Amino acid sequence: MNTGSENRSATTAVALFEHHAAQRPDAVALEFGGERVGYGLLNAWASRVARETYDSGAGAPAVVGIMAHPGPDMVAATIGVLKTGAAYVPLDPCYPRDRLEFLVADSGLTSILVQEDLMDAAAGLPVPTVAVPRRPEADGPAEPPLSGTADPDDLAYVIYTSGTTGNPKGVEVTHGNLANTLQVIREHSGYGPQDVGLLKYSFSFDSSVIEMFAPLTSGARLVIAAADERKDPFRLAELIGAHRITQLDSVPLLLAQILEAPGVAESCASLRVVVSGGDVLRPEMVKRFYELLPNASLQNHYGPTETTNDSTIWYVDPATADESVPIGLPVRNTYVYLLDEQREPVLPGTVGEIYIGGAGIARGYRNQPELTAERFLPDPFTPGSPRMYRTGDLGRFREDGALEFQGRADRQLSMRGFRVEPGEIEAALMKHPTIALAVVTAGASAADQRLVAYVTAAEAGRAPDATALRAHLAQLLPAHLVPTHYMVLTDLPLNANGKVDYRALPEPTVERPELRTDYVAASTDVQRQVVAVWQGVLNIERIGVRDNFFELGGHSILAIKVVGRLRDAFGAQLPMSTIFENPTPEELAAAIEGRGTAAPRATDDTLRRILEADAELSLAPVSTTDADRARMRAPEHILLTGADDFTGAHLLAELLRRTSATVTCLIGEADERRARARLAATLYKCGIELPRRQDVSVIAGDLRLPRYGLGEQQWEELAHRIDVVFHHGSTENLAQPYTALRAANVSATREAIRFATLGRIKALHFTSTVSVMPWKTGSAERIWPELPVETPDGLDYGFARSKWVAEQLVGAAQQAGLPATVLRIGRVVGAAGGPWPEDDLARMLVVGGAQLGALPRRAVAEPWLTVEFAVSAMCSVALGDNVFGKVFHVTDGTVVNSDLIAEWLGERGFDVEVLAPGAWLAKLAEHPENAAFPLLGVLDEDGEAAQTRDRGRHPFVQDNTRAVLGRPEPGWTVTGELVGHLLDSAVRSGELRQPEPAL
Repeated sequence: MNTGSENRSATTAVALFEHHAAQRPDAVALEFGGERVGYGLLNAWASRVARETYDSGAGAPAVVGIMAHPGPDMVAATIGVLKTGAAYVPLDPCYPRDRLEFLVADSGLTSILVQEDLMDAAAGLPVPTVAVPRRPEADGPAEPPLSGTADPDDLAYVIYTSGTTGNPKGVEVTHGNLANTLQVIREHSGYGPQDVGLLKYSFSFDSSVIEMFAPLTSGARLVIAAADERKDPFRLAELIGAHRITQLDSVPLLLAQILEAPGVAESCASLRVVVSGGDVLRPEMVKRFYELLPNASLQNHYGPTETTNDSTIWYVDPATADESVPIGLPVRNTYVYLLDEQREPVLPGTVGEIYIGGAGIARGYRNQPELTAERFLPDPFTPGSPRMYRTGDLGRFREDGALEFQGRADRQLSMRGFRVEPGEIEAALMKHPTIALAVVTAGASAADQRLVAYVTAAEAGRAPDATALRAHLAQLLPAHLVPTHYMVLTDLPLNANGKVDYRALPEPTVERPELRTDYVAASTDVQRQVVAVWQGVLNIERIGVRDNFFELGGHSILAIKVVGRLRDAFGAQLPMSTIFENPTPEELAAAIEGRGTAAPRATDDTLRRILEADAELSLAPVSTTDADRARMRAPEHILLTGADDFTGAHLLAELLRRTSATVTCLIGEADERRARARLAATLYKCGIELPRRQDVSVIAGDLRLPRYGLGEQQWEELAHRIDVVFHHGSTENLAQPYTALRAANVSATREAIRFATLGRIKALHFTSTVSVMPWKTGSAERIWPELPVETPDGLDYGFARSKWVAEQLVGAAQQAGLPATVLRIGRVVGAAGGPWPEDDLARMLVVGGAQLGALPRRAVAEPWLTVEFAVSAMCSVALGDNVFGKVFHVTDGTVVNSDLIAEWLGERGFDVEVLAPGAWLAKLAEHPENAAFPLLGVLDEDGEAAQTRDRGRHPFVQDNTRAVLGRPEPGWTVTGELVGHLLDSAVRSGELRQPEPAL
């Protein structure tokens, strides 16, 4: 069957984009977070990319890699490479190192264009790297745009899909292929300047190409979902509502989950066209879709990467919601054939293998001529269609000409929108020494969406360990290719031909799989409820409270189901991160209860004895010379823990600006690659561009372990090289008790002291908190000196207690002669004009208070300071004279209470009242969508305790700090203007509605 249209596209995606950039340069092209980029500016940026990549060998027929986070840099880099005539290969920075190295080698890259904060992730790859150039200033000198030079027959991109031989295969797509598909999309969706599209797919997923270019070649606006938003369908629904998205592309499973979001009928009412593709669209979901979004149009699209995605389209009629949904009719310049094993057309109404010809057929597989010849064949049926692609899919034409999908002719699977070749996973499994043979299949039902691995042991009596196999595969494959369930068989069942009989494979057992943890039964009502939800979602009968959700076979899709059911069961707005941070029923139940851990709470007397015992330190006298102290004030080598949190990342940048030292960052991850990625992600989120990046090294460790998890040799080599230690890392969780924080906050400080005295003596600068002083509930007349706090009395939560104990340890080390300081920091609320820490109490209170129209009277009477002030003070102390043996109050003199926040909100038009704590918490409990909702498990209702401290009164002596800091820079103080920047950002992101101006 064919469309009968021969009007082939003769232009390119870049040319179409450039047309709109010239016609409407001021129109918004991109939105990401709170920033917008116009068409003209994006074109200038892409032209700058093109000019700089030309110097590294870009231009047809070169292939350039692109490694970038979701965001404007990624889009500018993509358009820029295409402008040169070169093709691009997306390199996901989250991929295992082995896979990245394979993609680089197989694709024959001439260079890699890398977002600046990912340079560490790209380091060591065997081709030159080029940083994505910075965006031109909107009011800067005009740079003439560079026009694209590609022809329709030139290669546009290479997308790697799962391969049968154990390695992925690169599909080569031309500019003409892409332009034809984009024209199809415009014809069927009506895409135009009035539309708003959403880019949410992974950059390495073929649908991301269409998501990116369909809006940008139509003059529409493209909203880019952040990495954490892409993983949460409820947040995607909120994003759709906040930006009034009109066009959405989604795999059916994700679409079904978006439709389960609270208030989806209102938040997604802007949707005009929704495209489903990548998997089977089921009738029950069609019915649900039109019940919730009756004004939207639902289309079912079909087409593999090799045919440039969209080969057939079906307009789904709500009147036929109870019927199976076909994959549609061929689109323009496309021909679909159903052939038998001899490649002859099958009889009408019978099933055949789907072959596709026409303008969308890709060039072939990169560096695989034999496979290309096998799958891309001469088209004998239609003049003008030189080749056709053998899809491996089975189909049947209905009487009305619509094509129905009938499954796979080979073993390729579609899992959660990803194409999966089981052979690739099997090959990786058989690289493990305990595995002889391996077979990978999908779960028993279409709704299961789990990969199951059947394996036989290499040695009799030595059963492969599922946990070890997962870890092995995680080093070789992306997360979506790692099976969640493993079954060990004596032999694989074979059919009469000696091949694996897949129908004879046993169904995955519902028994608890082999784990490294012993079975422990649930002991509380909440634990039993959590276990019951897991049993229903995972289909496992016996689950212990210390079993790991992901080791039991859970994955992100099932995690969404768990969180949704727990939200219903407990009436709590649990964030999606809850199950990832608390992956056992014991931890998850404790998190639901608001405690965050199952560790028992000690009585006051017992706890006091524990704190005082933990605060004891035995340390031999330490002596230093003038030369030692001079070396510490002008260090050559610094060790920094905690660089991967908001303040720590800014501290790293400040150390690089203020010293000439190298900085070694210890990051809490399993290996160096993950540690580098974690630090890069933090820097990106904070908007930090590091100076002297080459002087930063990263090591992976764990603050909770002896020697921070480092080997003895590495530990000692580091100790003999480092001059100064900034021990900033800790775990801050207001819901966790002291016993849960002891290892990360107390034992880690003890280990920092031990490290500082190993080899040559090192200065130790310890980050503490003003919370070690119970000033918030003390007398209004109390003024706290820069001295040790003698007792933990009045400290009512675990984090403050853990920091008090750690301070005692550092104080004892100071008494023994160790050159050390204690830096008590107030609440760091954000950068002047920049982002605030996302999960911080202050941000939750400001944004949540504006949303709720109310603030709690008692919970916010504390010093707030900008991160610029904090890190400047910390560095000034470290580099100053006569600082050792002292305590420093790192605050700027500003104490913020509820009345002041309410005043600041009022200046921005938000009418806010200040309520007693109990009344505020009761009101907050009725609004689970509120930004402050997570504080329900943290803030208490005890007493009214109105704040009597005058707004201008500061309860901390700051003589030591002022002596070294001097006068702070203008703009470093927390003001209503700074809070206003946060509110403006929240309005732009859709968290807040702009108040109506008063009449």
